[in-house]
Amino acid sequence: MECDKKYITIQQLEQHNKAGDLWISINGKVYNVSDWSKYHPGGETPLLNLAGKDVTDAFTAYHPTTAWQYLNKFFTGYRLKDYEVSEVSKDYRNIIHEFTKAGMFENKGHTAVFTLTSVAAMFGFVFYGVLCCNSLWVHLCSAMVLGMAWIQSAYIGHDSGHYIVMSGHGWNKFVQLITGNCLTGISIAWWKWTHNAHHIACNSLDYDPDLQHIPVFAVSSRLFNSDIEDGCYGS
Repeated sequence: MECDKKYITIQQLEQHNKAGDLWISINGKVYNVSDWSKYHPGGETPLLNLAGKDVTDAFTAYHPTTAWQYLNKFFTGYRLKDYEVSEVSKDYRNIIHEFTKAGMFENKGHTAVFTLTSVAAMFGFVFYGVLCCNSLWVHLCSAMVLGMAWIQSAYIGHDSGHYIVMSGHGWNKFVQLITGNCLTGISIAWWKWTHNAHHIACNSLDYDPDLQHIPVFAVSSRLFNSDIEDGCYGS
């Protein structure tokens, strides 16, 4: 059976690295996701950033275990001839294993509940200070507490957007909507889409949404190069 398997090299995989010709490798198996990239729930940007590369760690980190069953329909029939797990990936996987064994990824709903309770208490103080008191100092303190409440709302919204912090998906979604959409005025769906892409393409001028602030300001002189119009900034 081994002789029936087809192989390509990493260099050949790297040639399929653009929209319309987008191949990736997971655990040494090569997949063609050219058409799927347009329907990818996480957007096309993460796939474009990882095109022509091994994405095993990224796929494992950002997908539920149920996603593995859908890979076969994208399998090209090829495997990487020179596939090896890098030392960086080995270290990363060892850390994940140790963190998992230590229970660091377990749901800790009581922490989120405590944070939400503190946020509610701070907002209660703010409403009382603004509506029921005429003192300038009370209003100044209310403004300070309001800022702290928004900061805590952003933190719990950030954590609930990354993973499940409550006892179930329904409650976690509720926390996302309250802290994101309602308290900080940020669409949690939009934030998750852009923020996950940020983590996968961290500090990439082409693919990190958190660096794409044109035309307000530029984070790099490279963005003044007209060639950038051929990339994400021109879209």
